[in-house]
Amino acid sequence: MAYSALMSQENSLGETGKNQGIRWGWIIFGLIAVALAATLVLMQREGTFQYYMTVSEYLEQQSKYEGSKIKLAGKVKAGSITQTGSHYQFTVEDRAKEISVSFNGIVPDTFKEGVDVVVEGRGQSGNEFEAVSLLAKCASKYQTDGLPPLEQMRSKSRN
Repeated sequence: MAYSALMSQENSLGETGKNQGIRWGWIIFGLIAVALAATLVLMQREGTFQYYMTVSEYLEQQSKYEGSKIKLAGKVKAGSITQTGSHYQFTVEDRAKEISVSFNGIVPDTFKEGVDVVVEGRGQSGNEFEAVSLLAKCASKYQTDGLPPLEQMRSKSRN
């Protein structure tokens, strides 16, 4: 009888130790899964949050944003558009500051010299910007207060 009682105590202690080991395994597995999920979220964050600024704002802080995915707003400089197939090279200016933009793709019908544009991409070394998307804004006659879009941005930032 004493032997069977001793064996049952050993079995219950052994099983408890095994259950605790299994619990710790699941806890560690859960922590690793949470860490991986957090890493994936942080890696995708760059694609969802982008800085939006004018050309002059970007050039004032270029070293801070160089290589980051951002959106730039400005006006296409007169006489700066060159096209080779679907590759466009043009200059975007704002407050007498300018940056050379390279874009490969289809441009909107409203894209021309003197129009306000927003280009999305990454700044390169020097005054180069590699755009992956291009948006040409509508003419100012469609704006309710009559100011072109960039002038509206500037007047809001001055206030």
